[in-house]
Amino acid sequence: MRRWSWIAAALLGAALAACAPRLDAEADRTARDFFRAVQAKDWRAVDGALSSRFLATADYRQAIAAAADAAPDSPPRQVKAVGWSPGRLDQGEAVAVLHLYRYAGADLVVRTAVKRQGERSTVEGLAVTRLAPGTLRANTFTFAGKTARHLGFLASALLSPLVMLAAAVLAATSRDLRLKPLWVALALVGVGRAWFNWTTGQGGFSPAEIGLISAGFGRESEIAPWILKFSAPIGALITLAWLGLRPRRTAA
Repeated sequence: MRRWSWIAAALLGAALAACAPRLDAEADRTARDFFRAVQAKDWRAVDGALSSRFLATADYRQAIAAAADAAPDSPPRQVKAVGWSPGRLDQGEAVAVLHLYRYAGADLVVRTAVKRQGERSTVEGLAVTRLAPGTLRANTFTFAGKTARHLGFLASALLSPLVMLAAAVLAATSRDLRLKPLWVALALVGVGRAWFNWTTGQGGFSPAEIGLISAGFGRESEIAPWILKFSAPIGALITLAWLGLRPRRTAA
């Protein structure tokens, strides 16, 4: 079982990495340098990196000091960018960078909003969160300690798109099927959206959603829980039922 969990985790990680946007190197460097200055309480460097809007905040020094106090005094053993999201902020390019700082006795998640205008990058915001012990290990994709509910949802998430594709292929290759393109499209329609948190085992279902091959997995960052999603293959079941009834209708 452990062997298959490693294989599944590798496949999921590779697929997620292929779809993830690339982090801007300048934003990454700006965020790292800024938090280094925060930890050292180097106010000259901190003020020089902050945007004018942040500097205009009345209590920005207290907020920065609180962020510095949240970090241990020792240097981090590892600093890694684990998530980012590009966007725009006040007519300038912006990116929210998520870094994981690992210390001997604590793990911190530092979110830095970096704004880039021309050749200069400034910091628009900072948030520091201390992770609970065992959070990183709990959020890895593994089958260890998982229940039948976990495995059942995973099987459903894998089978749903397979049923859709199989029904679409059967409709496309069926002879004398009228309105064939419409039946192929219908076979790919999923109704509702079921989701499942692989870490906590919690899930839910939203019936008011319709999509094509609505199944997949992902997580907000490398330290967040994996979320599995899929839609009920209602269109595929209707298509398969119609294809099954066609010979009888033709014979009749």
